[in-house]
Amino acid sequence: MTDNTLYANILFTLQGLMVIACAPLLLGCLRMLKSWSQNRSSASLFQPYFIFFKLLIKTPIVAHDTSWLFRFAPYFYVACLAALAFVVPIFLYRGGLATYFDVIVIVGIFALARIIMLLAAMDVGNAFASLGARRELFIACLVEPVLLLVLLNLGLITHDLTLGHISYVLIQNGILHPGLAFSLCAFVCVLLAENGRFPFDNSSTHLELTMIHEAMVLEYSGRYLALIEWGNALKLTVFLLLFITLFFPCGLAVQLSWHAVLLGLVSTVAKLLGLLILLAAAESLQAKVRLFRVPEYLGVALFLALLGIILTQLTGVMA
Repeated sequence: MTDNTLYANILFTLQGLMVIACAPLLLGCLRMLKSWSQNRSSASLFQPYFIFFKLLIKTPIVAHDTSWLFRFAPYFYVACLAALAFVVPIFLYRGGLATYFDVIVIVGIFALARIIMLLAAMDVGNAFASLGARRELFIACLVEPVLLLVLLNLGLITHDLTLGHISYVLIQNGILHPGLAFSLCAFVCVLLAENGRFPFDNSSTHLELTMIHEAMVLEYSGRYLALIEWGNALKLTVFLLLFITLFFPCGLAVQLSWHAVLLGLVSTVAKLLGLLILLAAAESLQAKVRLFRVPEYLGVALFLALLGIILTQLTGVMA
């Protein structure tokens, strides 16, 4: 193994560990920005870490009728999202597993993590958890086709479906491709729906008529709930990094020099902060929509994703 290969593997590993470790920090930053935008005092930036460790030392309470699946699901859920943490880049243009995980595999891992949580929710036998699982399936059936079409459009533009190649081509050729504009709008809808953000869901409520994602995990406590909360923070972080990699990759390092890596890290942190500010402002300015209006929003997202593919076919590709 050459020195450059060893150095690259160290950086790839460091990227993944940074995503896993800093995911709750991004969630704390989002909550702080949202509180400030609403003229409220906010909790500490590190509050998600405090909550995680508080839950970690508590003894979980498990229903008698649950099977091994209920106990196994949180570990599998966070493991799936931790694997994706080694795919998305922070300072280099690709992650360590980006060569082996194309965008179809990424969507499949998201679906696998969702399925295990759905099965665990239905395993409890609680009508409320089953209601949340059905609502989650309802959202998933509308979101996943949009996400696949967005990623297909990126693949058509760059002639490849691996995340590293897509970001590299966009860095080399610029991001001014007309087909990306519609895909970007569709991906924003997917990001909000998948992470239970406004206007699709309210992650801070426990009202039966409005909950979607939270309803599935109400039976969890202790270390199981801690893993799920960390997984949710990881999911939001991965989606934000995917947004940067697919649409605004400029600034990411394509070389292994220390100044290029530092520039990539600074640019990614700045982009993440900008996205969190926009997300906090958007959640403060809009309310959650009714559940039966969600298909209207995601139907528009599907239409935009299709328009992006059509426009790509009409205008040509980059590479």
